[in-house]
Amino acid sequence: MHGGGFTQGDIHSPGSPFYDNIMLWAVANGMVGVNMTYRLAPQHQWPAGAQDVAAAVAWTKANVSRFGGDPARVFLMGHSAGAIHVASYLSLPEFYKVPGGGLAGAILVSGLYEFNAETNGPPIRAYFGDDLSRWPERSSQKGLTATKLPLLIMRAELDPPVFVTQNEALNKALCASEACPTYVVLRGHSHISEVDTINTQDTTVTDPIRSFVHRIR
Repeated sequence: MHGGGFTQGDIHSPGSPFYDNIMLWAVANGMVGVNMTYRLAPQHQWPAGAQDVAAAVAWTKANVSRFGGDPARVFLMGHSAGAIHVASYLSLPEFYKVPGGGLAGAILVSGLYEFNAETNGPPIRAYFGDDLSRWPERSSQKGLTATKLPLLIMRAELDPPVFVTQNEALNKALCASEACPTYVVLRGHSHISEVDTINTQDTTVTDPIRSFVHRIR
């Protein structure tokens, strides 16, 4: 699930290789790549993203076998705003359309998980609304600490400071709840390069993803 600050982005950027590069990498490594998008803010606010993730997971579970995939081994991955939508889905079982959420594991790449004054800005307001008093209940960190799903959490070394702080905090919270994730800091990468280099000779990002997927059985 792509990023875009909640207000932009799609499964493919005309005239560019993104995000086809991720699907091509998946296929080259024996997987089925399923690209998804979501309704954009401000026309569609919280919890539209989690609802759209739920619909995409249900579709994939029902259809992936037609493409050679295993419906028992669906892994959900999101970047930036996409990671926030994925995290919302994982933390709110009431949105599940399939029993247990329908996943074998999830990969969160440079998301945000606690919404407060530190994260206040136009993109967050566009999706979560202007009432900051509602933001804590719309945050995913507490729900993530309750999930038993295997998680791979990744952030870029050169991510903006708020992303660094929030990913470190989520890792600590999960470990404190005795559910330590696989946590990876992508050295030398920025918030953009971490997804743009997928399916290139730079395997900094894809090596941990492949290892995580193959380890979960």
